[in-house]
Order: sequence, then structure tokens, then C-alpha cells
Amino acid sequence: MSRSATNSALAGDRFLAYATLAPSAFFLILLAGVPTVTVFFTAMQDIGMGDLSGPFIGLDNFIWALTEPTFYRALGNTFIWVFGSVSIEMILGLGLALLLNKAFMFRGAARAIILAPYLVPTVVAVLTWRYMLHDIVGVVNAALVNIGIISQPVLWLNSQSLAMFSVIVVGVWKFFPFAVIALLGILQSIPQEQYEAASIDGASSFQQFWRITLPYVMPVFLLTTLLRSIWTFHKFEIIYLMTGGGPLDATTTLPILVYIKAFTDFEFGRAGAIAIITLAILCVLLAVYFVLMKKAEARQ
Repeated sequence: MSRSATNSALAGDRFLAYATLAPSAFFLILLAGVPTVTVFFTAMQDIGMGDLSGPFIGLDNFIWALTEPTFYRALGNTFIWVFGSVSIEMILGLGLALLLNKAFMFRGAARAIILAPYLVPTVVAVLTWRYMLHDIVGVVNAALVNIGIISQPVLWLNSQSLAMFSVIVVGVWKFFPFAVIALLGILQSIPQEQYEAASIDGASSFQQFWRITLPYVMPVFLLTTLLRSIWTFHKFEIIYLMTGGGPLDATTTLPILVYIKAFTDFEFGRAGAIAIITLAILCVLLAVYFVLMKKAEARQ
């Protein structure tokens, strides 16, 4: 085939690729880009309840957010919420995936039971947990009192020191099956011949995990961690339904703060500024993640 024919074929492939991606790109811009731009312009106005637009005030709302202690408390709570939830989800997910990858009786039933929380609607799961953690009628306090771990009911959702821990527990219970699904899939693709060869060479179970399992699992583990971090960063319904951001802002994260400013204080401009800053923080963290990943790949 001549060079001109090859170039024509490549040009045709590029055109087909762009034509195939164009509808998705259009809807992505429509569904994500337009609202983002709208929120940005809202953040540069002083808009109150019932107003579609307001006086242009430039960056005043952004300056307010970056000098407001409430914003930094919400930012700290967000990082605690994300780190606590995702780290436990991934460690628990990896452990259970390793267990479910082994052959044992009723393995299918065990997989179904472990994956069940992910299938429960979030609202149903959260309201059930909220009832279970109730300080008076909750079954968690009743069980802990009966077995002697605590002597009196604990205010799980009304204590500043325990509220964040409680919502993290619920978040982990609801979403750790996602990590199990992702990691179990890659574990089942590892060639068994490598384990057999390692056993013949006298490698221990820990050595097989460190030298064979972990290198296979790590790319999926990191990608799943990234996805869960993004989703958890802007997760709203779990915290809002359980504590509403309280008590005394102990569980107020950035999404909760945006909601409070918009629909409680009716300060839509300030809510938009917080939302845009949240998006910027997330983009910076993603950029740092990809830079570190490229450096790690370059060292290998």
C-alpha cells in the first residue's frame, strides 16, 4: 500500500473516531459544562431567594469563602470523611476479595451476602442505620449494653466526637462492595500457574501475595481508590440524611455547606463560590494524582 493510501486510511479512521465521540462529547458539555459555567457566573453575583440574577460583585464571594472559618472546617471534615471512608473501604475490600477468591463451601452465597449492601437504595440504608444508631431505641446501643461493652447508651449521631465516625461506618458499609467487585475481578484473572511455580520454589503465602498478587492488583486498586475518592468527595445524601451536617458542624462537608448556603441561608452566590472552589480543589488533587502516577510508571 502506498504512503498516500495509508495516510488516507488513517485520516478516515480519525474522522470515524471523532464522529463517534462527538455525540458523547456534546452531551458531556451540555450536562456538565453548561451547569458549571452557570454556577461560576452565579458565584460572581449577589443572588438571594427568588432572584434569577443579581448585582455583579466580581470575586467577593470567592474572597468571602477563602476567609471564612466555616469553609475551612468543612474542608477539613471533607478530607477526614474521604480518607476515613476510602481507606477502610479499600483495605476491607481487598481482604474480602482475597477471601472470596478462594474455594470454599457456599462461596456463591457469601459473595451475594457481601455484595448486598451495594444493592440497597442509599436512602433506605441510611435511614435504617439512623434508626439502628438511635441513642434510645437503637439496636446498636441495646446490643452493646447487653454484652457489657458500654454501660449506658451512646449518642452516636449527636456527639461531636462520634458523629463523623458514625457516618464513615455507614459509608463504608454501603460502598465497600464496590471495591470487592473491582478487586475480585482482577484476582480471578491472575494465572494460577504463577502460584504453582512459586509454591514449587518454596515461596510462602506472604511472598506469593507480595510478589504475584500485589503487582497484579495494584493498578486496579489505585484506580478504584481514585474513583471512590472522587465519588466520596462530593457525596451528599449519607451525611445529610444522618446528621444534616451537625452537631455543631462536626460533619459539615463542602457539599453540605453548599446546600446550607443555598437552601437554608439563601445565599446562592456564596454557595456557587464554594461549589467552584470545591471543583478546583478536586481538579488539583486529580492533577497531582496523575503526575505521581506518571512518575511511578517512569521509575518502573
